[in-house]
Amino acid sequence: MQQAISKGDVLQRLAGISFIVGAILTAVFNAILPRAADPSYANARESLQRMADAGVGFVQIDFLLLAVGIWALMIGVVGIYRSISTGMGAVWARLGFYGVTVGTTLFTVLFAVFGLGMPLVVESWATSSEPAKTTLFLVASSLYKLDFTLFSMSIIVYWLALLFLGIGMALSTVYPRWFGWAGIILGVVTVVAVGLPQALTGPSTLVTNTLFMVLSGLTLLWALIVGGWIARRAW
Repeated sequence: MQQAISKGDVLQRLAGISFIVGAILTAVFNAILPRAADPSYANARESLQRMADAGVGFVQIDFLLLAVGIWALMIGVVGIYRSISTGMGAVWARLGFYGVTVGTTLFTVLFAVFGLGMPLVVESWATSSEPAKTTLFLVASSLYKLDFTLFSMSIIVYWLALLFLGIGMALSTVYPRWFGWAGIILGVVTVVAVGLPQALTGPSTLVTNTLFMVLSGLTLLWALIVGGWIARRAW
């Protein structure tokens, strides 16, 4: 028989709370992150200037708390993975868990480079004079492109993992079936509409600032609802 979520289960309590905390942290600190109206490579100067205007400390703390949010969501996924123990649902849930682990690792590396290291380079660029300013801008703009390719790969891996996790939830008897289908739809749409286009053509106002914000917001809402559902049954 599949393992259900029972009262007093410490792991499931932790998973439920982690989903809620992770969704809130990620939503808030993604929303206040300084970003240009047009994040394309051609407009990299404005994006870098916004980061410089926000200040090194603000950007670094923002990304650190984003990382905490992503880590908390991974703990929530551990609870889902462990609650589906038999059948085809368990196979897909395991694949989803492994995928989320890889995706979380990629996001952690992205946040370390773009959130902790990049602001230092940008600050040096913003406060320097020629000819160093031109050189530092070339370095910063190159890092900007590198970070967005890593960001695109992180999106593809993370939301593919959500797709697998959703299949596992839909095939199990532990969770409401619509939880699984919501994860499946969010996974497919985000990879197809955001991850692949951004990886192939670079960031844009439509894909990065609009579609991704909407789809990531819906994903965090899904995590918040799932976390609340798990917490109510575990506490």
